[in-house]
Amino acid sequence: MSVQQSAVPVSVASPGDLPTPLRGRIVAGLSGPYRSIPVLIVLGLIWLYFYSQNSAYLTTTNITNLTLQIVTTAILALGVVFVLLVGEIDLSSAMLSGVCATVTAQLAIKSDWPLWVAIGGGVVVGLLFVLAEALVIIFGVPSLIVTLGGMVILQGLLLVVLPPEFAINIGGTDYAKISSTYVPAGWSFAIAGVGWLLFCVARYRSHRGRDASATSSALLWLGVPAVVSGAAVFGAVAVLSEGRGLPLPVLILVGMLLIGWYFTSRTRYGTHLYAVGGNREAAQRAGIPVSRMVVYSFLVLGVCAAVAGIVEASRLLAVSNSSGGGPLMLNAIAAAVVGGASLFGGRGTVWAALLGALVIGSINNGVQLLGLSTEVQSFATGGVLILAVAIDVVITRGSLLPNRR
Repeated sequence: MSVQQSAVPVSVASPGDLPTPLRGRIVAGLSGPYRSIPVLIVLGLIWLYFYSQNSAYLTTTNITNLTLQIVTTAILALGVVFVLLVGEIDLSSAMLSGVCATVTAQLAIKSDWPLWVAIGGGVVVGLLFVLAEALVIIFGVPSLIVTLGGMVILQGLLLVVLPPEFAINIGGTDYAKISSTYVPAGWSFAIAGVGWLLFCVARYRSHRGRDASATSSALLWLGVPAVVSGAAVFGAVAVLSEGRGLPLPVLILVGMLLIGWYFTSRTRYGTHLYAVGGNREAAQRAGIPVSRMVVYSFLVLGVCAAVAGIVEASRLLAVSNSSGGGPLMLNAIAAAVVGGASLFGGRGTVWAALLGALVIGSINNGVQLLGLSTEVQSFATGGVLILAVAIDVVITRGSLLPNRR
């Protein structure tokens, strides 16, 4: 005979009912919705310092140049953010961008393929390579080792796809027009207006599921973000389109950021993405396809790497054996981390790519404008990266004190 015991309900206070110390609230805010505030403060201080040294730093001409300089880093950092969100790391995407740009140049210039077909070929190469890496990673090999080996493979592959002279000049071709195309100011404001309205609609639809009776809550959730985002969007368009118009690479970057923001914040895919990065074992027990999410993240990185390489080649008017090399990989990882993406997974937004790229690019641009040596640029970038990771460690640990062993 089975005996059924009566369960006594136990009242457990929810986290919101418990008194939260001020330090805990600050840590929770910095690791969540207010993670970008320290980044914006640092960015403002950087701009203020370089402007005090040279008043030409904040002119519309230099701001436009700065924006064009960071586009490649920001697009690549966007892909890195997706990989970091699932708790992985990538070291090969910069070299992959060079290979994809070279394949596109070979198809468009040497083989006379239509430009869009050639771009599609470059993107397919990026997808196939990261898919191979992702399959090895979900097999159990650490992503650090897989992508490090992938970087070395890509260095050799770049020499294979290049012609014997190890360079392809794309000046004067349709390929070069990607970076030299400007959207007129009128169209720029129209596109910005549509994007801003879509953002406001998304905020409104998200707020409908909340307590809409509270006026203050509605004001904070809808009004303030609408005003701030509107001022930022239209102000940026006004500055960047003052001359010949809004550069097409900037429009490509913004479009990719908006698509990434939608999928990470408004879909089930985004929920699963953060769940896998936050606690992989718990996500697997909840029925989330962890391996598939890792593959999806690397596929996003492959697309971002291909687009970044194509835009950079169009800006430099050539591809060569140095494409995808230099500090690009370091800058992309630094941008993602400095912008707020956690190296430990599960935290960050796609806007981290833009904010971090602005911080890194502003330092590099200011150093060049002041005529300082490249050593200063390297010291500043490395120092900012270390500081950002240290802050991330403090937020993750919830204390300034080191762990006791």
